Amino acid sequence: MHARTTSEKELELGAKLGAIIQDTDARNSLIENPAEVLAGVGIKSDVTLYADTVDLVHLIVPAEVDVARVAAEDQTYFEELGRAALGTCMYDDIPD
Repeated sequence: MHARTTSEKELELGAKLGAIIQDTDARNSLIENPAEVLAGVGIKSDVTLYADTVDLVHLIVPAEVDVARVAAEDQTYFEELGRAALGTCMYDDIPD
């Protein structure tokens, strides 16, 4: 069975990023100057930022895939990959 625990540091970082993304001004600052904003929450500035818009959604391709779980057709793993790839991309009306 595959299990991954989330560290306290990862949870804190996720909370900080969540707060930034939910605040319109902070989100705009992140998009305009990602290195500075990310450094302010403890993320190395060599991260590339892609901001989704109404007309453009980025699909995240994982760096590593568990080949054994794919071969075993592990549906839970497929769901995990889907959530990781799409993050929180949800639209009431899907753009054309």
